Amino acid sequence: MKNFLLTSILTVLLMALTACGGQTSADGGEVFEYGAQKNTDPKIMGQIVKLLVEDQTDHEVNITEDIPASPQVMSAIDQEDFDFATLYSGEVYNNHFDEDQVDYTTDPEKTLKQAQELFGAKYDMKWYDSIGFSNQYSIAIKQSFADEHGIETMTDLGSVADQVTIATDNSWIERENDGYQGYQEAYGYEFADARGMDVALMYKAIENGDVEAVTAYTVDPQIIEYDLTILEDDEKFFPPYDASLVARNEILDEFPEVAEILDSIVGLVSTEEMTELIRLVDMEEQSTEEVAREFLLEKGMLE
Repeated sequence: MKNFLLTSILTVLLMALTACGGQTSADGGEVFEYGAQKNTDPKIMGQIVKLLVEDQTDHEVNITEDIPASPQVMSAIDQEDFDFATLYSGEVYNNHFDEDQVDYTTDPEKTLKQAQELFGAKYDMKWYDSIGFSNQYSIAIKQSFADEHGIETMTDLGSVADQVTIATDNSWIERENDGYQGYQEAYGYEFADARGMDVALMYKAIENGDVEAVTAYTVDPQIIEYDLTILEDDEKFFPPYDASLVARNEILDEFPEVAEILDSIVGLVSTEEMTELIRLVDMEEQSTEEVAREFLLEKGMLE
């Protein structure tokens, strides 16, 4: 039933896009389509693409938000319903390809290269180099706890692991490869306790001092809100999820001015910057358009 509902939602969205096909912009240019998943970061990136394209060309960009997951975005690109999107390199390991096609590694550059080559060929799209930020699993602790014990890396955390309770979503405790069992094998220690809980409760727990560490995504705004620090994954245990823009090759070939704009976004937004932008949207309740515009103004990319 869940899969049926997700498919139905996507079908309705794509029917709406198809009905709008062939539009021209107010200035006589093209109207491009950007698809955004439910997370805040691809929505912000959609606004960045929209603002730059509409500022520097006669074209317009329409953004469709809350697509259930990245595979649905890719499918829509393949069907030419979306022209642009933001995707993540680690997606290459999520059963899109046969095992003999993919070489599992946690090296960011090798992972990105595989995503570019495999997805690029499968969907006839360009997978750009990283925007500059990563949205992947990590371990976070309070900055004060890190300062007190001299902890900068996940290896360092092992020196006090027997005093640390970690809060995490339940799936991390149970899943293979990049779950808790694999973490223990990679780093050679276990925590005093690992408690599975809802994400919102997880951050409340570390704020209240009930736990000393949490599993976090590297762009979670709570990292800023609760003065946490992301520990360096010095054993490179967690698979990388570096964010990149993707675009249909047909669009890039036909509209080189758009290709030039997308090129300018490579390396534009660091993980720390995206975390702050998400915080402004999710916690300060600013619009994605507002924070994207202010960010581009600060970068000197808009007047």
